[in-house]
Amino acid sequence: MRIFIDGTTLCSADGSTGAGIEHYSWSLVHEILRQNELEDQIILFVPFQISKYRQAELLRGAKNVRIIRAFLPHIPFVSKHIFLPLRAMLLRADVFFSPFGQLPFLWRGKSVITIHDVLIYDHPEWFPEEMVDSLSTRFIVPSSISKASSIICVSKWTEQRLHAHFPETRNKTKVIPEGVELGSHKEIEHEGRFPFDCDYVLMLGTVEPRKNLQNAFAAFERFLATHPEQQSKVRLIVAGKFGWRSQDIIQSAQSTDTIHFLGPVTEEEKWYLLSRASCLLFPSYEEGFGLPILEAMSVGTPVITSRRGALEEVGGDVVIYNDPEDIEEMSLSIAQCVLVPEGIQTLREQGYRRAVQFSWSKAASATLDLFHSLTL
Repeated sequence: MRIFIDGTTLCSADGSTGAGIEHYSWSLVHEILRQNELEDQIILFVPFQISKYRQAELLRGAKNVRIIRAFLPHIPFVSKHIFLPLRAMLLRADVFFSPFGQLPFLWRGKSVITIHDVLIYDHPEWFPEEMVDSLSTRFIVPSSISKASSIICVSKWTEQRLHAHFPETRNKTKVIPEGVELGSHKEIEHEGRFPFDCDYVLMLGTVEPRKNLQNAFAAFERFLATHPEQQSKVRLIVAGKFGWRSQDIIQSAQSTDTIHFLGPVTEEEKWYLLSRASCLLFPSYEEGFGLPILEAMSVGTPVITSRRGALEEVGGDVVIYNDPEDIEEMSLSIAQCVLVPEGIQTLREQGYRRAVQFSWSKAASATLDLFHSLTL
């Protein structure tokens, strides 16, 4: 069996590791390459921007893999929708896999895509107008969903919302949750990158309206107002790239010196921050999965998150839930984690045990089984 994997999202556009879909693509593909049996051949397309070092890291422990590397930078539409499927057809691929939900227009064979969420169809107001009206949102993604032989959804919530918008998918979806690699974080030399001499509450993710940062800022300020002795002892740290309308969000926190924006962080820095935080505050209005809460649980860091989307599905009964609009409730949850750490020790232990249930190894195994089912 020949499996063609579109690795366009193995790194971000500038060649860095990226987050979100890039992290999913890298983690899942890396594990698929390691689990692949010798009777199957993986044909992996890697983008022009990925470094030779990262490519070698990806292939460590891989079996029966053929790399197809882009020799030139991406040419919009032509590279993705003409050149790539032609290569897959010439190499006689049995299944085409896209971990980011888009198939080339020219591909007509069996295919699998991953849908991470359909929030842009549920809540277009959360996204830039140019993204809502883009060719991808209006035509490419709907066409890919219609054409795919099978669709991976990262949560039951995402599957339900996909069925609501695209009823024809009801008989071709499979829920395969994301994973976390336990013990993957390493000690790093931060050299002043994180010069914090006090405890901190961590927010992790892209700075954009959907992440509900402004309500979180208000809740943190209310916590400090209620407990003034904590003014010099606790900070709110925001780590993540700056997205749509991030300037509005940054400006809303400029009147205080208790909220710090770090901007994008590396994978190593992410784990450093997660493992030392008093808690992870992740109050998104909605998420298709919510990987940061799983990562926090994997290092025993307590989590405060929302009763929305797939977040309860991931967190189970071992995290603290709030209404994302309820600033008072969120403030009390912060106080619980910061002021009574011994009182949430059970959550730390239970969170770790829950995180063990999610792994990239399980996700890769289920994905490979899905590929094989299409050729039976």
